Amino acid sequence: MTETLFENAPSGYFAFDNEATTLVVNETLASILENTKEELIGKSVETFFTVPSRIFFQTHFFPMIKLHGYAEEIFLTLLTAKGKHLPVLLNAKQMEWVGKWITCCSCIHVPNRKKFEDELVAARKTAEAALQENTELLKAKAELQLRTEQLDKQIQMVQIQNHELQQFSHVVTHNLKEPLRKILMYTGKIANETAAPSLPKLARANEQMKAVVSGLQQYVWLNEKTIDYTPVDLNALVEEIAAQLQQDVNPVPISLQHNLLPTIEGDQAQLAMLLRQLLSNAVKFRNGESARVQIEGTVIKQNRFRSVENKYAFADFVRLEIFDKGIGFDPMYADHIFELFRKLHQSEGLGLGLALCKKIVENHQGHIEAESELNKFTKVTVWLPCFQNAYDRNELKLSGVD
Repeated sequence: MTETLFENAPSGYFAFDNEATTLVVNETLASILENTKEELIGKSVETFFTVPSRIFFQTHFFPMIKLHGYAEEIFLTLLTAKGKHLPVLLNAKQMEWVGKWITCCSCIHVPNRKKFEDELVAARKTAEAALQENTELLKAKAELQLRTEQLDKQIQMVQIQNHELQQFSHVVTHNLKEPLRKILMYTGKIANETAAPSLPKLARANEQMKAVVSGLQQYVWLNEKTIDYTPVDLNALVEEIAAQLQQDVNPVPISLQHNLLPTIEGDQAQLAMLLRQLLSNAVKFRNGESARVQIEGTVIKQNRFRSVENKYAFADFVRLEIFDKGIGFDPMYADHIFELFRKLHQSEGLGLGLALCKKIVENHQGHIEAESELNKFTKVTVWLPCFQNAYDRNELKLSGVD
């Protein structure tokens, strides 16, 4: 009875000596290996191991038995008579039997172990990848939070500085206006009552100060006014401004040529101020009795990003080239002519007009440049987006490197 229980135990059993010769095999193991007990006993135990298991047996398993006298939960793969691979979990113990040392082994067939191990390894890799991604995400969020806090502080500082500048602008343009008006009024009265030679000079200085305050008022207005975008016909606007200049008190003959200019989205009042200033400059700084002006308008594709590198958002821009054959200016001052109160000629004016032009162009997300040669020509080039809401119009094709 005991022998029957051993032979048909739910686990395989075999024993081998120090020369790896199989001494005992139970029926369960023989059945698993698709062999008979007689075919297995007397052969090397390695004959029913796969090649990798034989290598493991020689290099790890058998030396471990010799050193410690036992081994637990060893994973090996057995080879059946028909060449089928059987994964087993094996426990072994060395003991003395009939005057010699043998190794007794019991093994359990674990067909799903490899599958479970692969799933565990895959799950571990997935968990490690998720942990890594989560760590990177948390790090990115922390950096973003820090950047956001820094940006918030910078915005607060800009808002404070902007508020202070607005207050200063109102002081200059409004609070000074009333005292200046009174100075002009009383200076005029004194000039009428006396013949002091210095009074005309004082009156001219007062008038100049009045013009400066008025110019600053315009500049502040351009900073504070909400832009009202509407379709603006540049053709009609140029013709209208040219006609107005011809009706001035001291009109100058104007020879104006332009191609067909497009209609763009912009602030009608500001664009009228821009073109009037540019055409007025052509008249004021003409070379001769008449002013000759040529305007060329071209629609081109332009990148909206001008300060951020490796970012692209192409949209339709109109490029206006206003060319006149006037007295020009020295090219070395090309980078300075758009600064406030920068005068390149000693004639009339405050040097504020082109600064106003630059402000108007920037309000429309465009840019402006100028080039010239003395006594030959001046060319002012203005780039203005055709549509201020180009993203919603699907006019832009966005691309870039993040």
